[in-house]
Amino acid sequence: MKVVASLNGSITSESMAFYALKYAQAQDFTLVLFHVENRKDDIEDVKASIERISTIAVSENIKVETVILSKFSKKNIKNYLLDINADTIFCSTRKHTKFIKNSFSELLIKMNLNIDIAVVRIVHINNILESGNIFLSIKEDKLSVKKFTFFSILSSAYKAKGEIYSVTKISKFRLAAIGIHETRERLSAINYNLRHYKKLSNFMPFSLNIKHDFTFNETQSILSQVAKSDVDLLIIGARRLSVRTLFSKELPIERLMREASVNTIAYYTKE
Repeated sequence: MKVVASLNGSITSESMAFYALKYAQAQDFTLVLFHVENRKDDIEDVKASIERISTIAVSENIKVETVILSKFSKKNIKNYLLDINADTIFCSTRKHTKFIKNSFSELLIKMNLNIDIAVVRIVHINNILESGNIFLSIKEDKLSVKKFTFFSILSSAYKAKGEIYSVTKISKFRLAAIGIHETRERLSAINYNLRHYKKLSNFMPFSLNIKHDFTFNETQSILSQVAKSDVDLLIIGARRLSVRTLFSKELPIERLMREASVNTIAYYTKE
């Protein structure tokens, strides 16, 4: 299978491609360096990025392909991506207020490609080739095999410390009233339901720790936990957080991408 890195010639997209490179390398997949020509991107910058990434990939014995589509159309893009048996597409965010909304990433997400999409926001370029701590945020015990697999592959590729941050959303009134006994029962139930993932991690080249939190503001709790932890990469299951809530002026995923203090991947699994 193939892992696609969508390039536009910018430093952020070139940096994003190294996550795709590591992801492909860990599975012995082919890395496809992909670009669709358009008026905004400088094709010479794109080709320079491709050359630099290809040089490193070849030195790591990673198979590399380069594809530049000359026609920018949804049909053209979709047909190509479906034809190559792609596993995951990595895209970078742009430097705007809205990181995903009305972007090329969103265009891909709405195409119903049956391909996983990883939207990467780069905050620290220096952490890309070596990520010591990778952090996955989940809701309670809602951890799909797809999200855990993506998290595990990257953690294995970097031989990183893995941390799952389980957030239980609860009202302010309920949070104030919850007792120690009920807290222990809830934590015990979550740990029990996640025990198989913990067991699997024993056979992988990374350590796994699970943390818990009860909160009335999930987004703020994730941001706070990341800020006070030694984290290099934050992974978020993005589809659930891409739905506007009644009390929010923006999508929760947009706020996380904007305010997270570390490199962040919004992971959209194929349905």
